[in-house]
Amino acid sequence: MRLHVPKAARAPKKITDINELKPVIEDFLRNAYAQNYFVPNRVIPKQERPKRRFHVRAYIKELQTVSMEGEGGKTAAELLEKLYLMLCYACCYYIFSTEDPFRSVGIDQSELLDIVLRAKFAYGIDHEMIKSAIMLVTNPGLDRQTLYHSLIAVLVFCLKTADSKEIAIQEAKKRKVELAYEAAQQAGKKKNYNFSNDDYWRKEEANILVEIVFCLYIKLGDYDTAIEYFKKNIQESTKEIELYVLLEKLFIFDLNDYFIREYEAGVKKGIKPREKLQKVYKYTVENGELPQYFW
Repeated sequence: MRLHVPKAARAPKKITDINELKPVIEDFLRNAYAQNYFVPNRVIPKQERPKRRFHVRAYIKELQTVSMEGEGGKTAAELLEKLYLMLCYACCYYIFSTEDPFRSVGIDQSELLDIVLRAKFAYGIDHEMIKSAIMLVTNPGLDRQTLYHSLIAVLVFCLKTADSKEIAIQEAKKRKVELAYEAAQQAGKKKNYNFSNDDYWRKEEANILVEIVFCLYIKLGDYDTAIEYFKKNIQESTKEIELYVLLEKLFIFDLNDYFIREYEAGVKKGIKPREKLQKVYKYTVENGELPQYFW
């Protein structure tokens, strides 16, 4: 998407030296988290506050020109990640005068995540690197135009080798165990709004992790393990919704035989699939392939 920048909102001059660019970006981040681009303050002039967010896109472009070799490349990767996390934070709290932080600076969330992960993984992939990548995907700061499965798709695409996928499966499962432990620690305590919100997010994050593991097993060709893990671990309000979510994912991966199998298994267990699923199932059985669209 081409970004229209008002004449008054000039991007910073091109800085090729990462040592010069780093303090500029860090100063920007400090002011952003302090809400100095949103609320009245004496640090950023009033007329400049709405414009400063447009500098983010310029920073991202400039950081991408830094050679990934040596410490300069690592610094660039770290700054890209910090800019991504700042925009995620802006999805939850007002730090700019916008409700769509990523789009307001001219970039999709999934596009920026891809840039960040490529920069991170340029130095090799290990458990800690993948753990932090998963945390970026599950961050609660989600743009209004973005879905988590888009971010998951970016992560899976960036994990090029079977070994990296296996590590990601281990780290996602480990994080899910941590969430279960956190939930157990809170069980029995007096509930308030914050506890309820934490409980809700733990469930949401756990489901995102389940989807990550599912997608990685699918990419490894281990379809049965993917399906069994999903069925055992997904948490939805009804069994029908759980079946719907599973079948939707099997549809996305074009696994028509597994779609039929899981649909029929659900029906045998007494689940009544919604009309949309019935239509997709009927079409698949009659034509030997899934329809073009998930009605």
